[in-house]
Amino acid sequence: MARCSIGHIEMLATAVALNLEKAPASLQEAGAGDGVVAAVMGGGSAKASIEGLIHKNLLSAGLAAMPMDSDGVPFNMSHIYASGNVAADMYCNVAAESTGRVLAVRLFNAAEDDGMKKMLHYMIARDTMHQQQWLAVIEELGAEAANLPIPNSFPQEKEDGENIYNFYATAVDGSYPEGRWTSGPSIDGKGTFTVFENKPLGQEPVLGPARPDSGAQNQQIG
Repeated sequence: MARCSIGHIEMLATAVALNLEKAPASLQEAGAGDGVVAAVMGGGSAKASIEGLIHKNLLSAGLAAMPMDSDGVPFNMSHIYASGNVAADMYCNVAAESTGRVLAVRLFNAAEDDGMKKMLHYMIARDTMHQQQWLAVIEELGAEAANLPIPNSFPQEKEDGENIYNFYATAVDGSYPEGRWTSGPSIDGKGTFTVFENKPLGQEPVLGPARPDSGAQNQQIG
């Protein structure tokens, strides 16, 4: 997983560097005129923001590949999951591959260069495989019924049995969204989804006065 992620980061970073290398400033600045880009980059200051990012890349790396996200946070593998529970990690991997494929598809749709599209259509295919790969591991472990809840090694008789499959309705009028998760058998086949109208318990809390040296108002200090 780590090797694959580093490989993808290297491909994307190199692609960005190659595009910046020959792209004229006018073309780079034109991106700021796009409505979506302008909204993300700050409306009227989008052009200045784009220029700032280009200057940062030039000063920091000479427009070379920089393995970081669009906010400038370096790729450090902190989002690679290793909880010690194989089922939990597989579900996390599926979620990561899914959001990654969504981004790759958006980039593919936005790209105009044939070389970029060719690289992205390869990466999209690999993300498809990776989703299937992690789901296959879950299936090999016995699929949802055998794995949920995670960890399945904890005895469920030690759980609060009255609240295992309750959907908490918190609306004042008692309404709730009707869906697969509010009625019928649970996904693990061990119970039935029910709706519980959640109500506040206990009295309104009365907090003690603030300390005299806390910088609070006189009324709070009492």
